[in-house]
Amino acid sequence: MVKLIDASGPIYDGMWSYDAPCTKFKLVEFEQAKWVKEFQPRSQGFEGFCMLTGNYIDGPSHAFGLEKEDSMDKLPLNKIFNVDAYILKFDLSKLGKEGNRNYITLKDINNAEKDSITDGAPIILATGWGTHWDKPDFLTHSWFLKKDAAEYIASKKPLILGIDTPYIDNLENEQKLWEMLYNAGINLLAPLINIEKVSKFKVKLFVAPLNILNTTGLPCRTIIIEE
Repeated sequence: MVKLIDASGPIYDGMWSYDAPCTKFKLVEFEQAKWVKEFQPRSQGFEGFCMLTGNYIDGPSHAFGLEKEDSMDKLPLNKIFNVDAYILKFDLSKLGKEGNRNYITLKDINNAEKDSITDGAPIILATGWGTHWDKPDFLTHSWFLKKDAAEYIASKKPLILGIDTPYIDNLENEQKLWEMLYNAGINLLAPLINIEKVSKFKVKLFVAPLNILNTTGLPCRTIIIEE
């Protein structure tokens, strides 16, 4: 039986957003178009929509700039669509905690690995934090990686690292994880939802970014298929 999981959180008025310079999403109703006469179209605008609205994928250029790294529209679709990916699942209640935030260590990663992971293949970390998408603590209490876990993931050089947290590092005590992961050529796919519902270790991943040129990140729709 095939199980299809939508891993992209909804976008709506009043949803969470990163602090400035990121902008807050607002759905705006347009007036009727003057250039069409035979029907009355109902159309909307997306104010405040940016590359970090909702579910997005960003890459090394997000850290090092477009003058040094490719823009995200250059990411080959055959590398991100219908590809094998590995899901590592964690119980938040059993993870360590630093301040308000839980964290994942190398030991946690090793315990979650049910089998060997092919180097370069996408890795997805699932804790269930996506259930907080519409809650006030989604940003303030989100989990992060400890440095030893990030070093191990960087050594595997996955093309994509998918996470259900909006922050891969601890904003209150940063460990320079972003540069480490981007230096390994990793693209971050975040923040995901529903991935705790996946039961298999190996799945098919479908990432469909918007085709916007010359950006360091792109909003996208992410689908997981479990067979």
